[in-house]
Amino acid sequence: MSDTLNTEKRSSKKLFFSGVIILTVANILVKSVGLISKIALNRVVGSVGAGYYSSAYEIYAFLYVISTAGLPIAISIMVSKSRAAGRLSETEKIYNTAFKFFATMGLVLTGLMIIFSRQLASLMGAPETYVCIRAVAPTLLFICISSCIRGYFQGYQLMGPTAISQIIEAVFKVVIGIGGAIYAKKMGYTDNIVAAYTVLGVTVGVFIGMVYLCVKRLVFKKEQFYDKISEESKSTRALVKEMLYIAIPITVSSSVLSLTTIFDTFTIQHRLLSFGMDKATIRVYYGDYTSIVISMFNLPTILLYPIANAIVPLVAASGEENNLSLQNKIREMGLRLMGIIAIPSAIGLSVFSFPILDLLMFRQDSAERASAWLSVSALSVIFLGLISVSNAFLNSAGKHRMPIISMLCGAIVKLMVNYLLIGKIGIVGASVGTVCCYITAAILNLYFVTRYIGKLPKPSGVLVMPFICSVICIGSAVIAYTVLSLCAPNKICTLLAIGTAVIVYVITVVASGTVTNEELKLLPMGNKIVKVINRLNFVDFLVKISKKTTK
Repeated sequence: MSDTLNTEKRSSKKLFFSGVIILTVANILVKSVGLISKIALNRVVGSVGAGYYSSAYEIYAFLYVISTAGLPIAISIMVSKSRAAGRLSETEKIYNTAFKFFATMGLVLTGLMIIFSRQLASLMGAPETYVCIRAVAPTLLFICISSCIRGYFQGYQLMGPTAISQIIEAVFKVVIGIGGAIYAKKMGYTDNIVAAYTVLGVTVGVFIGMVYLCVKRLVFKKEQFYDKISEESKSTRALVKEMLYIAIPITVSSSVLSLTTIFDTFTIQHRLLSFGMDKATIRVYYGDYTSIVISMFNLPTILLYPIANAIVPLVAASGEENNLSLQNKIREMGLRLMGIIAIPSAIGLSVFSFPILDLLMFRQDSAERASAWLSVSALSVIFLGLISVSNAFLNSAGKHRMPIISMLCGAIVKLMVNYLLIGKIGIVGASVGTVCCYITAAILNLYFVTRYIGKLPKPSGVLVMPFICSVICIGSAVIAYTVLSLCAPNKICTLLAIGTAVIVYVITVVASGTVTNEELKLLPMGNKIVKVINRLNFVDFLVKISKKTTK
């Protein structure tokens, strides 16, 4: 029995890590391409045009969350459970039911976005944005269909189709979007029309990604994933009821999370008038904040969200088999991996905000303005990581309503802080509001996890050591940057300082036992990585510190 359990744990660890790796690599590529797009947008379109683009995109993103946040997770959970029980016909019924629902929702939201484009633009205080809103509206239909298919494949614990489709979307988004922006700029169009041409890249990219997923679904041989096939199946009505029971709370909590950005969209420009700024300056500041600060702040999520996405189907499947030990192990790995990623990302982005923006070739004036705002906003990454992982814990345990409460409280805090501070200290008040929002939501989420699921792993094992390792690696980066700045250009100093931080961090997390050799071996070429690191014979005091800390 013990050997069987250990085998299951190793198998689930392998699935967890492989799923995380596939989605992480895809997200890195997607966000890298997206970052290139933002830099090009900043240089080609300018701050004002970037503001138009961001305003339309945030409206789309909010409606996108409403239409796709809960149902893909619901599909992945339901398909995972049905597949574990061998109910092939039920998995197909789940997919077909969800597909009809998704397509209808996407069509309705696309129509509403087009019809009410002028009203939405006026509410944001930028009436010219309506053309951008119309340009991005069809994307909602395409992304709804894509999300349905992604949820289906994730239920089979296949992350490849999701990853490839995301890469396709990102590449065409940049190629078509930036190409359109350059063309519109040469034609002498106004900033809002140039931004609309740029937004078309999103629509085209998502459409092509959807086509890929549809083809992949048509050729998918699902029978090979079943050892035994049972003809048992719930009724369509029961499946719809279960799907909505899972999806609606997740959708509400996710949409509330995206409200933080919407609050920025609707409050910053209006409150900056109270701060005493003229409209021309406000548009420049708003463009830099939305296109640079929010984009950079969201970059670490490329490494955080795959953890949550991999947790849900695995815990759901182990729950179907009543394997509590395995569920706890998966949760522990998820929380620890989140800490390893989120903590150094937050500290590094906060400390090196301007050097990083300068390295990425944002315009000098934009980088100087945005760096102070980014230094504050970056601290939210830690709490956003806690939210994403704890949401996965709660959703996989059937406690779908708890994240709604957490995020509603966070959103209320965000709105209050925005309103009070932006009019007094400027746009940095929005950054402070973001930090307060995520701290509130993270604390409440962790409370709900401990109350309804059980005790969390000891902080010393999942958060304290990553924090210590992060301080060491960022400290080494600061020293490297300071020394190198005496004899090298700023961009070279930043690049070498980041490289120093990465090397020191990898060594410290391994030497301190924060990441075990067993877990490293689950990575591609894991055995070779372990051999190389073990030969380094890194300073023993880190190991001693870790042992004292974890006692």
